[in-house]
Amino acid sequence: MLAKLRKHGLKRAVAYLLYFGVAFHLPYETRWAGVGRLSGHIRRSLCRILFKKTGREFSVGKHVDFDFLGHLITLGERANIGNHAWIRGGGQVILGNDIMMGEFALIYTQDHKIHGQEYDGYTIGDVTIGNNVWIGGRVTILKGVTIGDNAVVGAGSVVTKNVPMNAVVAGNPARIIRMRLDSE
Repeated sequence: MLAKLRKHGLKRAVAYLLYFGVAFHLPYETRWAGVGRLSGHIRRSLCRILFKKTGREFSVGKHVDFDFLGHLITLGERANIGNHAWIRGGGQVILGNDIMMGEFALIYTQDHKIHGQEYDGYTIGDVTIGNNVWIGGRVTILKGVTIGDNAVVGAGSVVTKNVPMNAVVAGNPARIIRMRLDSE
C-alpha cells in the first residue's frame, strides 16, 4: 500500500479510497432520481482525479473496477463505461468520444507469457476504442486491440483482433458480421 501511495500521491490515494470505499457501491445513475444523479456525479468527480484524462461529459457506472490503474485510462467526450465493467492490466485504455458500453464488459491489457510448462511474466498491449462505438453487454476485449470508429461489438463477443471502422462484429472470437452503411 505504501508503494502505491508513493507512486500515485496522497490526493490520488484518497480518491481511490473514496471511489472503492464509497462511490463504487452507490446506486445506478439512472435510478432513484436525485440520488442516482448524485451517485453519478460523485463517481465522475473521483474519476477526473484518478484517470489520465477525461472529457467534460462522461459516465462511469456502478461497480466499475479498474484496480489501481486509473492513471492508464483516457475517456473522451460522452464516453460511457458500463455498470460492472472490469479494466485490468498494465497497458493504456483509450476510449474515444461517444462510446456506449453495456454492463459487465471486460477489458484486459495484459496476459501471461507461457513457454512450455513454465509461466514467464506478462505481455502488455494497449486497448484503443475509437469514436461512436457501441460495445454490447458481457463483451471481452483483449490486449493490443484497436476498435475503429463507428464499430458495433455484439453482446458476449470476445475481441481478440483489431476491428475496422464501421464494422459490426460478434462471436467468440469476434468476426465481422457486416459493415455499417452511411445511409443507415
